[in-house]
Amino acid sequence: MILDELAQVVYAPAKAFKKVIENPKYLTAFVVLVLFIAFAVGFEFVQFSKIYVENTVPQVGSLQSFLNSTVWTSSSKVALSNNFADPFNYTIFVAAINGNYSMFGNSSLEMDANSTNSITALLSNQFRIDCIAPSGYQNLSMTLKQVKPSIAPQSATLTLYSINETDFYTYDLTTSLSNPSTIGVWNNLTIPLGPNASGWTKTGPASWGNITALQLSLTYPANSSITLRIGALFFRGLYETPVQSSGVGLIEQFLPSWGFWFILAWFVLTGMIYLFFYALKTTRAWKPIFIGSSLALFVMVIRQAVNLVAAATLPALYYPYDVTLGVRFNLFGATTYSGQASSLTNQSQSILKSINAATAGFGGAVLVMFAISYVWLFALCTIMIGTLKPEFSVAKRFTIALVSVAVTILLLLLLVGFV
Repeated sequence: MILDELAQVVYAPAKAFKKVIENPKYLTAFVVLVLFIAFAVGFEFVQFSKIYVENTVPQVGSLQSFLNSTVWTSSSKVALSNNFADPFNYTIFVAAINGNYSMFGNSSLEMDANSTNSITALLSNQFRIDCIAPSGYQNLSMTLKQVKPSIAPQSATLTLYSINETDFYTYDLTTSLSNPSTIGVWNNLTIPLGPNASGWTKTGPASWGNITALQLSLTYPANSSITLRIGALFFRGLYETPVQSSGVGLIEQFLPSWGFWFILAWFVLTGMIYLFFYALKTTRAWKPIFIGSSLALFVMVIRQAVNLVAAATLPALYYPYDVTLGVRFNLFGATTYSGQASSLTNQSQSILKSINAATAGFGGAVLVMFAISYVWLFALCTIMIGTLKPEFSVAKRFTIALVSVAVTILLLLLLVGFV
């Protein structure tokens, strides 16, 4: 019986409201509430099952921890320090604080040596990394500045140790640092990791599934003063969806938020119509308006069901670590990047552009459903008011419905943040 009434909202709304107002049942409202929450949470779950977020070690928010000179050791002639005058300045937008954040802190790691032709520095006891796909990190990002000497190194080697110093992988960085244009400027390197990554030489029974230390070695043609700075250093390339990493957390977040959304809309819509009846000094009863309003809000169940289907058509979306923090919900409950794309690296800008192109259809569908649902809600409220008060003129019904829906939208926007 209740399901018949809900179906009639679509094809015979006047008949549906007549039945509900003559015999208002709280069970009707409860069914609409449950259906709405189920589809709304389902919509978010499906949407977040398509979004792959890049994890890093250290985690975003602590990326500067590998740049602390106290966690490194070096050869005898090399002095390690933190350089606060020349950090690698990469500022990104963070939606949670609605502002900018310096991703790698306010200092760089500096290595200084005099009267020598080589420097070596080791980072150990800070991580234990799995680099085997699909559950491992696939890249190492490093940002270097060669300050002195003004020539490229004769050789540059990156070493990753696996448990002990006799088992390791080496990677030749010489070509990456040989271009004269890289001297005196920050040079961004992304080095592939794992069994399928090329360029690595294995020594001993090293395992990509257990990387525990990192060493950087540079050799120059002759003795000189050497200064090298590291502005960024972190493992990356492991992508997970929020559903995979925190499915229960998503339920805990969206169940109350969408539940509050519906209850707020329901009470505001009911209250506004009731206040109009009171102001017009006409007979009024809370329950018929209350249950009738819940029936009108069934259009939001349909909206969320369509949104869910639209989300299911999304392709897999891979968000880089620096883009993820700038993602927030738009006014319609869909995710969007809200920062200035121009502040991102060229690579992240290109990825974000591809994501925006891939989600354009989805965003359009969500926007269209927003417009349709509220126009439909206005129409249903007009019909409901006419059923409650057939003596009201069409203009009066329109006015009450329009103002009630507008106030509902405004309060949802102010108190919840999305409509």
